[in-house]
Amino acid sequence: MAGEYLTRDYYRRTSPAETWNALRTNAVLTDLTDTAIWDLVARIWEQNTTPEKLREGERLYQANCAACHGETGRGDGVMASALAGDSLTEFGHGTTSPADFGNEVRMLGASPALLQGKILRGGMGTGMPYFGPIFMEDQTWALVDYLWTFQFDRGASVGKAERSAERSQGSRFRSEGAEVGGR
Repeated sequence: MAGEYLTRDYYRRTSPAETWNALRTNAVLTDLTDTAIWDLVARIWEQNTTPEKLREGERLYQANCAACHGETGRGDGVMASALAGDSLTEFGHGTTSPADFGNEVRMLGASPALLQGKILRGGMGTGMPYFGPIFMEDQTWALVDYLWTFQFDRGASVGKAERSAERSQGSRFRSEGAEVGGR
C-alpha cells in the first residue's frame, strides 16, 4: 500500500469513503473486491491509533458521550429522547437527536478532522456541548479514534471484544447493509 495513505496528515484530512474511492481507482488494486478495499481502509484507520488511545477514547466516551449517543453509539442514550424534536432552550437554540455513529453513510463520509472539530466546538445548534476547553488535544484524538470502532472492527478496543466476535467473519468493515461505496 502506498505510504501516502498511511501518513497521519492523510488520515486526519480524508474520510474513509474518500480513501475507499482513491483505493478503488488505483490500477494496482483493480482485482480486489469492494469488501477487500474496505478492509484496506479499516487497516489504514487501525494504523493511526493504539490500544492505549482506544482505551482512553472509550473511557472519555463512556463518561461524556454515552448518555446522549448511547453505549453502542446509535444515538439512543438515556438523554437522547430529551434532545429529539424541535425543542427550544430558554436561549432560543434548538436541539436535535444525537448523531448515530453506527450510520455508515454519515460516519464514512466524515474525516477525523471533522469529527475532532465537532468535539471541540460542539454541535452548534444541536444541543451538543463543546468540549474544547475541557479535553486536551490528545484526548480529542483518542475520542475520535474510538468513534471509528463503531464502523471498523478493532479488536484492540477494551470492552469491544464481545461485539467484535459477533461481527461478520473475515471483514474489518462493519456494514449493516448501507451502500456507502461499491459496485
